[in-house]
Amino acid sequence: MCGFIAYKNNTDRRPGQILDAIDYRGLPGFHGTENDGDHTFSHVALPFVNLDPKVATQPLTGFATPSLFVGEVFNYDTLFATDGDYVNHVFHNEGLDGFHAFDGFWSFITKVNGSLIGVTDYLAQKPLYYRTDQEAMASEIDVLRELGPTTLDEVFISNTMKWGYSPDPRTPYNEIKQVPPGCYVYEGRIYEYWDWKKVGYGDLYSDMLTAVERRLGGQRELSVLLSGGLDSTIIYGILRELGRDVTAIHVDNGEESFASLVSNDFVSVSLDSVTDEESVAIHQSPVDLGSVKPQIAMARKLAELGFHCVLTGDGADELFGGYNRAKEYDSQGSDVFAELPYYHLPKLDRTMMRSTIELRAPFLAPYIVKRALETPYSDRNGEKKVLKRAFADIVPQEILDRDKHPLKTDKIRKNPLDQRKSNVGIFRALVGS
Repeated sequence: MCGFIAYKNNTDRRPGQILDAIDYRGLPGFHGTENDGDHTFSHVALPFVNLDPKVATQPLTGFATPSLFVGEVFNYDTLFATDGDYVNHVFHNEGLDGFHAFDGFWSFITKVNGSLIGVTDYLAQKPLYYRTDQEAMASEIDVLRELGPTTLDEVFISNTMKWGYSPDPRTPYNEIKQVPPGCYVYEGRIYEYWDWKKVGYGDLYSDMLTAVERRLGGQRELSVLLSGGLDSTIIYGILRELGRDVTAIHVDNGEESFASLVSNDFVSVSLDSVTDEESVAIHQSPVDLGSVKPQIAMARKLAELGFHCVLTGDGADELFGGYNRAKEYDSQGSDVFAELPYYHLPKLDRTMMRSTIELRAPFLAPYIVKRALETPYSDRNGEKKVLKRAFADIVPQEILDRDKHPLKTDKIRKNPLDQRKSNVGIFRALVGS
């Protein structure tokens, strides 16, 4: 999973000081920095494929320039020591077209003709941010603020007040932007490289088995969130089909009776409270549609239990029409290409990685996404009909028939505008504006 930053050498700050701002994204002993004379490349690793610091510590080498990789490519060629080495090889030998074969999530930085190039995956599951006033890229927003002054983007703030988030590459700061999904940034400009026509898919059930099985790799113990809802039940059912014993975690949310229909062997946990101030600071943004605080608490609980990785059903609602709005209109375009990359996925990345937890979401495998994008609206109109049909044999009828209960804090559920105003006030005080 990991975290990184690369920048042109124009600061007096030591690279180690800058990397300290995101050291929670990796483990002690897995910090690496290289200066090639013009640029500094720094990385902190949470390794899964190879736990040897001599192998897992980046920057990546083997070509004329250092490179950095964050994420997981689950179907990498195991002739390479790590998936990062494989991604580095593919880029320098095949170019970005070769990335269409990847199953996973990634951000990647290297150099082309003396300038940094930063690439993110097809949904920006591993968000990549860059500064518009200098050559610098990183896994998180706040670490880029270490490189120079910033000013608040009042349009981002206004969008947040209006919609709850800003459905575009803006961040709270004018000088920092997010690389859109399926794109790369080079010399300050954004270019699209991902082509969904190059992604194929097959039978949904078989593809989901593949997606789950691939996401069981690595040398660390895994956990799975079992809420009692449809999506997590599908993941858990597939794990049983595969004969894999993965620790199930159930959050005490009043739905234990549904989780008990699926398993009588799960760990039930109660989440500690998280303050609004903590939420805003960890999310590095005033944005919260209701789930930031419980997810921060969930990540902390997973860390307390000793896990560094969790499987979840994230993405199924956006892809297959699980929200009430999908009953009123076809919301998939906005759900998948605005809410996922500019709210939900950055939120998951920052809240989970704050506790050094990697989140793996099988529903977001590229071939599952492509299948959803070509599913008729009649099968995505608020009922997730295509999922219920495909997995009826492994999901109890009571769960197939139940309504969705989205994860939201009570304050946002009752009065979202008041909470947005409060969060913006907290954020302004936090950043001194």
